[in-house]
Amino acid sequence: MAYLLARMRMWAAHHRLAWWLAAGTLALVTGLAVDAAASAPPCPTSDSASIDDRPAPRSGERAIALDRGSNRLPLVPGDRVDLYAVDDLSSSGRLLVGAARVLDLDDETVTVAVPRRDVAGVTTARRWGDVALALVPQG
Repeated sequence: MAYLLARMRMWAAHHRLAWWLAAGTLALVTGLAVDAAASAPPCPTSDSASIDDRPAPRSGERAIALDRGSNRLPLVPGDRVDLYAVDDLSSSGRLLVGAARVLDLDDETVTVAVPRRDVAGVTTARRWGDVALALVPQG
């Protein structure tokens, strides 16, 4: 009988240990989640989100320099432009990239930030024809 009582005490102790370990783990995970939620950075305001002060491509973008040609749009860095493929064989242009960000410009070239997945299409269009810019209205 003593053996049976000893086995029952071991079984109860083992299950209490498992219960306390599970409860402690749950408390730790909950505490980490609460700390992560409490220390989240504040959401950007609409004023700070609309200002783009970096004249460089962001993650996932590539900078491409395009010829401005004789038809120059009045652009400034930070403007958004659509890029259209134009060639002598078709009567209409084909949209390559929508709302590409203007990074820099001078008298002859304009540098735009293009998503990495669209770089091949833009470079191919430059090889076979011209790339036209269309200013995207802000707001």
